[in-house]
Amino acid sequence: SEDLPERVLLKELSGIKVMLKRYLAYIVRSVTCRSITAAVIAALSLFFIPETAAQDIFTDDTINISAVTVTAPSSARNTPFSISQIDSAALARYVGDDLATVLQKSSLLSVKRYGTTGLASVSVRGLSGSHTMVTWNGINVTGPGTGMSDFSIIPMTAASSVVITPGGSDLRDISGSIGGRIELVSDPVFREGTTATLNLGAGSFDSYNSSLIIQTGGGNVSAKVSLWGDKAENNFIFTNNDAPTSPSEERRTNSASASAGIVSDLSLKIRKSTLSAHLWLSDAERELPGPVTTVQQDFGEKQHDGVIRSVVKYSLAPGRFTADIVAGESYETNSYTNESAGINGDNSSVTYTMKGAFGFRVNDKLELTFNAGNEYQRAQSLGYAETVKRNLFTSSLGARYTPVTRLRLVIQARQMVASGTATDPELTAGGTFLLSGDGKNIVRAVISRNSRIPSLNDLFWMPGGNSDLIPETSTGGEAAYSFSGTSPSGRHSTIDITFHSSAVSNLIQWVPGESGIWSAENVRSVRVTGMEGKAGTTLPLESGSIRTSLNYSFTRSVIQSSDIQNDKSIGKQLIYTPLHHLNGCAGITWRFISIGAAVVYESKRYTTSDNSEWLPQSFQADASLGTHFSAGRSKIEVDFRANNIFNTPYESVQNYPMPLRNYSINIKMTLGNTEKNRNK
Repeated sequence: SEDLPERVLLKELSGIKVMLKRYLAYIVRSVTCRSITAAVIAALSLFFIPETAAQDIFTDDTINISAVTVTAPSSARNTPFSISQIDSAALARYVGDDLATVLQKSSLLSVKRYGTTGLASVSVRGLSGSHTMVTWNGINVTGPGTGMSDFSIIPMTAASSVVITPGGSDLRDISGSIGGRIELVSDPVFREGTTATLNLGAGSFDSYNSSLIIQTGGGNVSAKVSLWGDKAENNFIFTNNDAPTSPSEERRTNSASASAGIVSDLSLKIRKSTLSAHLWLSDAERELPGPVTTVQQDFGEKQHDGVIRSVVKYSLAPGRFTADIVAGESYETNSYTNESAGINGDNSSVTYTMKGAFGFRVNDKLELTFNAGNEYQRAQSLGYAETVKRNLFTSSLGARYTPVTRLRLVIQARQMVASGTATDPELTAGGTFLLSGDGKNIVRAVISRNSRIPSLNDLFWMPGGNSDLIPETSTGGEAAYSFSGTSPSGRHSTIDITFHSSAVSNLIQWVPGESGIWSAENVRSVRVTGMEGKAGTTLPLESGSIRTSLNYSFTRSVIQSSDIQNDKSIGKQLIYTPLHHLNGCAGITWRFISIGAAVVYESKRYTTSDNSEWLPQSFQADASLGTHFSAGRSKIEVDFRANNIFNTPYESVQNYPMPLRNYSINIKMTLGNTEKNRNK
């Protein structure tokens, strides 16, 4: 029953015609109908490219590893709830992959994907993908219809860093998420000079990718334009263990994909304020391979996804007072074709956002914050009787108090009104305490009560939508220990251990009714408990460094009660939620050579709610070999990767196999004319 919303999503998605024609139509529509802001942002960004040439006792916490760089800055370590960050260096390593791949290999999150090109959702702390919120430069880009994001079509160039906040303790957003939040952030670089970076990649199964990033700026200006494109046949080899005669190796069919897009970022410093504008245009065309049972199914499914997003942000910090104002729009089109069933779905949604965050530092010990925002959603679908609309208004209050030097207390309260109906108030309270005065050892704890409102599909899909649904609620907390320190030899080490627990009630599930029609209902309660551990070390060498990182999570996500008669899932683990998830990386860089390895392990994942069927445990290992050299102001990097080096058969979703051993090579060329280079 928990897979139904994703099948509903596939019904909404699309077959493409001509990508360039779609782009032209989007731009014309944005200028003539509603998104003049997007066109202005693009023009400003392109115009500037040729023309522009308080103390905290917590220290920065950076772990450099061969595949990724995970950063937890001082402000993140000083919050009562967990925050981790994947920065631009890590995203650059995976420039030819999607965000789902990065999160699977470098974070504590679990990824569920229908093959290499199908829907990819991310699970945070044992809850489904519909409980994970995604934001981009301050606006919510989670699809209002499905309540989910497809991470397989989020490019690496969409942001310069990715911030992960597990759980729902942070109440700054307009709407809540009880699983967690993933923030895509475009950080400006106010640096004199211009750089251009070209990435060219190729891999097994006729896969090719490319991107061009041009960044320029000065002391008060930062401008960046990123273009990307990729295509792949994805006719990879897999093992069919259920073949009619005996297990056999076959090639995947109807699995080709292609995508392209542009992201533009412009930031201006005006005295003590910053004005920034961001634009995201992308288009993806995919064939959707069918399930593999005894034979490989091919229903002729195709999907098209188009996106226009634009954001304008203004930040002011004249002294004790701070203000951040965000206005943005996210417009998406999804169309889906199933040739065998004769199904064609054409859908679209738009979300308008306006919000502000205001802070006032009363004195050195007390800081107050007030957030208010409005989000207007509108969606059209063949599954709706008419165009559906919803308005969300939220206001929240917060306070940060430091009674003594080593202790910081935080409290937040939020009230949300959805289309005139107020939800139950939400609350977060917690604190951090320094065990040592140098900030190396920290303990923190938080308790919270937060909620998630139903998606538009849950409310209005025909048949089965239920307008009487109430928000899902989560009550729980976490406690953690964090260490970050550097030895006299220069070795930097970090350790983070977190214990978390939450009780989720009024869980929305699609269940069959007496007439056989599935409908959305608040029918279950879930108990989630777990432990998360992260450790990393960077050891500098005379001409390089050694880096290691290890992430492990233990997650029990068990159904506690149910309103479904004779429900056999009570006391069972939620489907596709592994009890154990582990990934690790190790790498060495010496002079112009780099060598790295990465592993991902997941315990068995149940595919039925009564836990009678499951996917076996999986272990994937990758290896990389790279080199780099410089010539004047130019730098060239070459990276060769072997994925799934042990040739292990693997399914992320039952009957949707993933590739066996495969290879890729990436060439990165950077031409820089920065202030640093000119001073050499």
